[in-house]
Amino acid sequence: MNGSCLSGPEMSLSHVVVLLLGEKQSGKTSAGNAILGRRDFHNKTTRSCKKSAINLGIQVTVVDTPGWLSHSRTPDSMSRQIVRGLTLCQPEPHVILLVLPTSASFGPEEWRAMEAQLMLLRIPIWQRAMVLFTHVDKLALPIQEYIRRQGHSLQWLLERCGNRYQVMTTLSSASEAQVAELFQKIHKLVEDVNMPRETRYRMYMQLRHEITMKEERRWRRREEIEMTEMHDGRMTSYIPRGRPFYSPPTIRASNVCVTAGLPAGWKPALSLILLGRRRSGKSSAGNIILDREQFQVSLKTQRCSVGHGNILGWPVTVVDTPGWSLFGLANPEEVRQEVRQSPSLCPMGSKVMFLLAVPVDSFGDRDRRAVETYLSVLGTDVWSRTVVLFTYGDLLHGKTVESYVQKKGQPLQWVLDRCGRRHHVFAANMNDKTQVHQLLEKVERL
Repeated sequence: MNGSCLSGPEMSLSHVVVLLLGEKQSGKTSAGNAILGRRDFHNKTTRSCKKSAINLGIQVTVVDTPGWLSHSRTPDSMSRQIVRGLTLCQPEPHVILLVLPTSASFGPEEWRAMEAQLMLLRIPIWQRAMVLFTHVDKLALPIQEYIRRQGHSLQWLLERCGNRYQVMTTLSSASEAQVAELFQKIHKLVEDVNMPRETRYRMYMQLRHEITMKEERRWRRREEIEMTEMHDGRMTSYIPRGRPFYSPPTIRASNVCVTAGLPAGWKPALSLILLGRRRSGKSSAGNIILDREQFQVSLKTQRCSVGHGNILGWPVTVVDTPGWSLFGLANPEEVRQEVRQSPSLCPMGSKVMFLLAVPVDSFGDRDRRAVETYLSVLGTDVWSRTVVLFTYGDLLHGKTVESYVQKKGQPLQWVLDRCGRRHHVFAANMNDKTQVHQLLEKVERL
């Protein structure tokens, strides 16, 4: 295998550093050996280990790490070794391969176990992450169909990775071609990471526009063949063209409300975009909604970050945005740009609402002007889809939020008036599911 060579414009990256992460018995070690082109790693990895070789004309360094456990608690010693694996990638990994065996399912439990370990790395990993599917030769269906059947957890993971993935079999005859393809994808990933941010943003927005136009054409075709009607005992659902979010039609008969074509207990997909100044409690509110530590509260949010979950029966997407600063501690144009693009991170067809985080402390006219400035980039209809989310509600000490608003005076009342007086209070309590349930119900009704 080492005799072949990738060269020229197709592959100009001369040195590749790969970090392998995955659960126990995921095929990480075998994948690492295939990438190296020789058997350097051995089974039952208990300590992070680094090996280097020249394969296909490329200097490659692979760091293998112990696998975590999905159905029981991963020992702290193993988690420390996973973190140590990152330090062995000097100066940093070109790609982080999240190894998933196609011989096993990837559901919410596996996603939570992976997320718990990735959070320990405390670095932005998603722009360098790629899913590596192993044991694909044992799969009796195409990989695309496998991904579709696995459901939301795997699809959300792929979305976080920019839909980057590679397949790998245990067959030596196919291994070299798959490794060559992997190297080319890593080269493309490195090019994208090193691309100027402005260029990446323009390409991203162009891609979002193309996807939106494609979806619009698809819905227009549906519009021609699917109309809400009830005849011969059959109902079909219709989604009006141009709707900004999914809202199923209802048919009222007597005192019964029936959602056309949808099963009982169905709940719509909700997308909640968190807005607010720095240290307003946005990230903490997002974690409370998703019922996990999705967003890092100890670090400054510099780019939009997305989390998904099935919360109390609702498919929910939460987008955390960078907070603006009243004292010049954040770049205003960068914050506006991130806020402006935040709706494009919401799944097509979901109901998009904005949560304006207002901490229960001071709120003056300077805050009001900042709210008006930063929300204006989202268009004139943003106020009709905004709910004021009062954070740190514990500080009310039993007083009503209405008395707090009255005490703060005109600036805060102006914001509430623009939002149609829609508001909700969050206390800093991850275990209080009632406040989350009431918020989601409120958002669904709007």
